[in-house]
Amino acid sequence: MSRRCTPTAGLLAIAFLLLASPVVSHAGEEDDLQRQIESQRSGVIDLERLDDSHATTEEITLLRAWLDEAWSLRAKHEYDVVREVLDRCLAQADLIRQKIAAAKLRAQVQKREESLQALRTRIQQTKKAIQDMTVKKKTLEGNVK
Repeated sequence: MSRRCTPTAGLLAIAFLLLASPVVSHAGEEDDLQRQIESQRSGVIDLERLDDSHATTEEITLLRAWLDEAWSLRAKHEYDVVREVLDRCLAQADLIRQKIAAAKLRAQVQKREESLQALRTRIQQTKKAIQDMTVKKKTLEGNVK
Protein backbone atom coordinates (compact mmCIF):
# COMPACT_ATOMS: atom_id res chain seq x y z
CA MET A 1 0.00 0.00 0.00
CA SER A 2 2.74 2.49 0.87
CA ARG A 3 4.44 1.78 -2.47
CA ARG A 4 1.32 2.92 -4.36
CA CYS A 5 1.08 6.21 -2.40
CA THR A 6 4.66 7.16 -3.03
CA PRO A 7 4.43 7.36 -6.86
CA THR A 8 1.14 9.24 -6.59
CA ALA A 9 2.62 11.67 -4.09
CA GLY A 10 5.62 12.13 -6.37
CA LEU A 11 3.38 12.86 -9.34
CA LEU A 12 1.44 15.34 -7.27
CA ALA A 13 4.64 17.05 -6.20
CA ILE A 14 5.84 17.30 -9.80
CA ALA A 15 2.48 18.62 -10.94
CA PHE A 16 2.56 21.24 -8.17
CA LEU A 17 6.06 22.35 -9.12
CA LEU A 18 5.09 22.64 -12.78
CA LEU A 19 2.04 24.70 -11.92
CA ALA A 20 3.88 26.84 -9.37
CA SER A 21 6.87 27.67 -11.60
CA PRO A 22 4.99 30.25 -13.73
CA VAL A 23 3.91 31.96 -10.52
CA VAL A 24 7.51 32.08 -9.36
CA SER A 25 8.69 33.44 -12.72
CA HIS A 26 5.91 36.04 -12.69
CA ALA A 27 6.92 37.05 -9.18
CA GLY A 28 10.53 37.47 -10.33
CA GLU A 29 9.40 39.42 -13.35
CA GLU A 30 7.16 41.60 -11.20
CA ASP A 31 10.03 42.28 -8.79
CA ASP A 32 12.30 43.18 -11.70
CA LEU A 33 9.74 45.60 -13.11
CA GLN A 34 9.22 47.08 -9.66
CA ARG A 35 12.97 47.71 -9.35
CA GLN A 36 13.03 49.35 -12.77
CA ILE A 37 10.12 51.63 -11.88
CA GLU A 38 11.69 52.59 -8.55
CA SER A 39 15.02 53.21 -10.26
CA GLN A 40 13.42 55.51 -12.79
CA ARG A 41 11.52 57.32 -10.04
CA SER A 42 14.77 58.08 -8.24
CA GLY A 43 16.13 59.31 -11.58
CA VAL A 44 13.24 61.78 -11.76
CA ILE A 45 14.41 63.34 -8.50
CA ASP A 46 17.90 63.75 -9.99
CA LEU A 47 16.43 65.33 -13.11
CA GLU A 48 14.49 67.83 -10.99
CA ARG A 49 17.72 68.78 -9.22
CA LEU A 50 19.49 69.30 -12.54
CA ASP A 51 16.70 71.49 -13.88
CA ASP A 52 17.53 74.64 -11.92
CA SER A 53 15.87 76.87 -14.53
CA HIS A 54 12.62 74.82 -14.44
CA ALA A 55 12.71 74.40 -18.21
CA THR A 56 11.26 70.87 -18.15
CA THR A 57 8.55 71.04 -15.50
CA GLU A 58 5.83 69.75 -17.84
CA GLU A 59 7.99 66.93 -19.16
CA ILE A 60 8.90 65.82 -15.64
CA THR A 61 5.23 65.86 -14.64
CA LEU A 62 4.41 63.68 -17.66
CA LEU A 63 7.25 61.29 -16.76
CA ARG A 64 5.89 60.94 -13.21
CA ALA A 65 2.42 60.20 -14.59
CA TRP A 66 3.83 57.49 -16.88
CA LEU A 67 5.72 55.92 -13.97
CA ASP A 68 2.52 55.89 -11.93
CA GLU A 69 0.79 54.24 -14.89
CA ALA A 70 3.55 51.61 -15.08
CA TRP A 71 3.14 50.93 -11.36
CA SER A 72 -0.61 50.38 -11.66
CA LEU A 73 -0.15 48.17 -14.73
CA ARG A 74 2.43 46.11 -12.83
CA ALA A 75 -0.12 45.60 -10.08
CA LYS A 76 -2.56 44.35 -12.73
CA HIS A 77 0.12 41.92 -14.02
CA GLU A 78 0.21 43.50 -17.49
CA TYR A 79 3.96 43.09 -17.79
CA ASP A 80 4.30 43.60 -21.54
CA VAL A 81 2.51 46.95 -21.33
CA VAL A 82 4.63 47.91 -18.31
CA ARG A 83 7.79 47.30 -20.36
CA GLU A 84 6.45 49.53 -23.14
CA VAL A 85 5.65 52.29 -20.66
CA LEU A 86 9.11 51.95 -19.08
CA ASP A 87 10.72 52.24 -22.52
CA ARG A 88 8.68 55.39 -23.09
CA CYS A 89 9.83 56.68 -19.69
CA LEU A 90 13.48 56.10 -20.59
CA ALA A 91 13.03 58.06 -23.81
CA GLN A 92 11.25 60.85 -21.89
CA ALA A 93 14.08 61.02 -19.33
CA ASP A 94 16.58 61.30 -22.19
CA LEU A 95 14.52 64.11 -23.73
CA ILE A 96 14.45 65.89 -20.36
CA ARG A 97 18.24 65.63 -20.03
CA GLN A 98 18.66 67.10 -23.52
CA LYS A 99 16.25 69.96 -22.77
CA ILE A 100 18.05 70.72 -19.51
CA ALA A 101 21.38 70.82 -21.36
CA ALA A 102 19.87 73.10 -24.03
CA ALA A 103 18.44 75.43 -21.38
CA LYS A 104 21.83 75.67 -19.67
CA LEU A 105 23.50 76.43 -23.00
CA ARG A 106 20.85 79.09 -23.76
CA ALA A 107 21.55 80.73 -20.40
CA GLN A 108 25.27 80.66 -21.13
CA VAL A 109 24.72 82.22 -24.57
CA GLN A 110 22.53 84.92 -23.04
CA LYS A 111 25.23 85.83 -20.50
CA ARG A 112 27.86 86.02 -23.24
CA GLU A 113 25.60 88.17 -25.42
CA GLU A 114 25.04 90.55 -22.50
CA SER A 115 28.78 90.70 -21.94
CA LEU A 116 29.36 91.34 -25.64
CA GLN A 117 26.77 94.14 -25.66
CA ALA A 118 28.44 95.74 -22.64
CA LEU A 119 31.81 95.61 -24.43
CA ARG A 120 30.34 97.15 -27.58
CA THR A 121 28.85 99.97 -25.52
CA ARG A 122 32.21 100.55 -23.86
CA ILE A 123 33.98 100.59 -27.23
CA GLN A 124 31.49 103.16 -28.55
CA GLN A 125 32.03 105.32 -25.47
CA THR A 126 35.80 105.07 -25.89
CA LYS A 127 35.58 106.02 -29.58
CA LYS A 128 33.41 109.02 -28.67
CA ALA A 129 35.89 110.06 -25.99
CA ILE A 130 38.78 109.79 -28.46
CA GLN A 131 36.89 111.89 -31.00
CA ASP A 132 36.10 114.51 -28.37
CA MET A 133 39.74 114.63 -27.24
CA THR A 134 40.94 114.91 -30.84
CA VAL A 135 38.62 117.88 -31.41
CA LYS A 136 39.74 119.47 -28.14
CA LYS A 137 43.41 118.93 -29.03
CA LYS A 138 42.95 120.59 -32.44
CA THR A 139 41.14 123.46 -30.80
CA LEU A 140 43.93 123.93 -28.26
CA GLU A 141 46.63 123.67 -30.96
CA GLY A 142 44.76 126.31 -32.95
CA ASN A 143 44.72 128.68 -29.96
CA VAL A 144 48.43 128.24 -29.28
CA LYS A 145 49.55 129.31 -32.76
